[in-house]
Amino acid sequence: MNPYPSPSRRLLGLLVAAPFILAACSTAGETAEPAPEETAAATEVAATDAMPEATDEAGSGSTAAAFLDIELTDATTGETFTLAGLAGDVVAIEPMAIWCSNCKAQQNNVKEAYPRIADAGVTYISLGIDPGENEGSLARYAERNGYEWAFVKSPTELSRELSDLFGPQILSAPSTPLIVLDANGEVFTQEWGFHDPDSLLDILGEASEASEAA
Repeated sequence: MNPYPSPSRRLLGLLVAAPFILAACSTAGETAEPAPEETAAATEVAATDAMPEATDEAGSGSTAAAFLDIELTDATTGETFTLAGLAGDVVAIEPMAIWCSNCKAQQNNVKEAYPRIADAGVTYISLGIDPGENEGSLARYAERNGYEWAFVKSPTELSRELSDLFGPQILSAPSTPLIVLDANGEVFTQEWGFHDPDSLLDILGEASEASEAA
């Protein structure tokens, strides 16, 4: 017996199978290309996840009054204070977390510049925004690394106010956010990324000069 079908039978088999092959190819083509709304959604997610670029004086002149009166506690000393009570001083606020290696790298720059920061009358605050960290862990972290400025556990109300004012990325510690308030309690600048000691001192000096000119 011939194990191979005759040419006529092969042709007949192809004709019978053709509609099914064409249908399968058509379905595969439709599946491969996403719907327009799916493409738009993917683009929107990508844009949301993108890291914001560093800006110069972003938010300059914006009022910080919404969170000036929230009571804060310096984890290293136990003293309580408000940002409103620091009126007359330039204030630098650095949202951070203990586990964040970017934060520690930036804080080492602050440590180098801190004698000059303190001499200039600037209040520097590392603001712990991780809900899993507490005042005790922040105090131990500051002592272990020789950081002499204030470390504060951010109250939920303050974190919410910062997110409303600057967007949720302000609570992303690895993006090394920095908020600088002038001596009048207004936002002088809000920036992202690393600042070496000299550039940090330049920003704080500019905030001080702007306060005097206001």
